Amino acid sequence: MSSAAVVKAKRFVINRIVDQAKREHVPLTDVEISMLGFAKTSASQREMEAATVFAREYDDAKYEVKIAKLVREVRELDEQAGRKAIWEQSLDSLADDDLYLAEILRKTGIRESPKPWYLPQWQTIREHMGAIALVAAGIIVIFTPLGETLVPNPILRAVFGLCCWVAPFVVNKLTDKQTD
Repeated sequence: MSSAAVVKAKRFVINRIVDQAKREHVPLTDVEISMLGFAKTSASQREMEAATVFAREYDDAKYEVKIAKLVREVRELDEQAGRKAIWEQSLDSLADDDLYLAEILRKTGIRESPKPWYLPQWQTIREHMGAIALVAAGIIVIFTPLGETLVPNPILRAVFGLCCWVAPFVVNKLTDKQTD
């Protein structure tokens, strides 16, 4: 995301948290509000001083629970008012940022840290392990010397390999029809 989008998202989320705190009469000090927008890499001198005071005088765990509760409540209110898209866009913008607020959102499970697109979903791989094994067996039988040793006849080897490759599709079709 562009830095303008991150700044806009940060401002939106912080303002919504502060508004919710006022609505619920939850006290937020200037240091606590400053920590919502704190990012080590881009912190000003004033923000660094606030972070030092925060580290010395505040309990991180209690603060994170308080902020997470406020975020959940204001987000629920806003979603009921039809502002779900704004929240999703703002949280997506903050997901990659090094803000303390983004860290709180990740720790409390409000927003997951982004996963790279190129990493597989391990649960999906586990579900398809049988199909993966059959395809691998077909490759081994057709294209390796081990397959030639196991099935010496080239025609039978090709038929066996093709059966291994087609079997996952057939099983998938059969299980789909059974669930209907």
